[in-house]
Amino acid sequence: MSTESCMMDEMEMRRYLNRAFYADKKAKALDMLVKQCRDRAQKLSRGTGDNPSSGGAGNSTESALMKLAEMEEQAEKQRRSAIEVTSEIRDKISELHDDDLEAVLIHRYILFHTSEETAELLHYHPNTVKNKVKKAIRKLCTELS
Repeated sequence: MSTESCMMDEMEMRRYLNRAFYADKKAKALDMLVKQCRDRAQKLSRGTGDNPSSGGAGNSTESALMKLAEMEEQAEKQRRSAIEVTSEIRDKISELHDDDLEAVLIHRYILFHTSEETAELLHYHPNTVKNKVKKAIRKLCTELS
């Protein structure tokens, strides 16, 4: 296997491991959107919406509540998806069979700590964390091929 091919595998593995981060990020964004929708629906139901004197205020409230229900369902699906992705990544990390490397990857890719935060928590130098992440990713790549 060439070095370029191996580097591509390592980049792909990093993207694979980062999926939990982005799934969690999207879930949090959708939760914020649900909160915003809920606040707007509550304002409409109290008659303090943008146009409370309109004859269609009841329809606006009903429409807002329907949109809120859809948004809540979408947010719940994303939360479940984030949990599934996190579990899948945790399983992949456990294939290392190396507690030290697994702990570093869990901090980085499941708990979303920076290299510096991981280093502080594990009592390592940040460069040590970066080296351990590289070593773990290389090991995961070789075990896949």
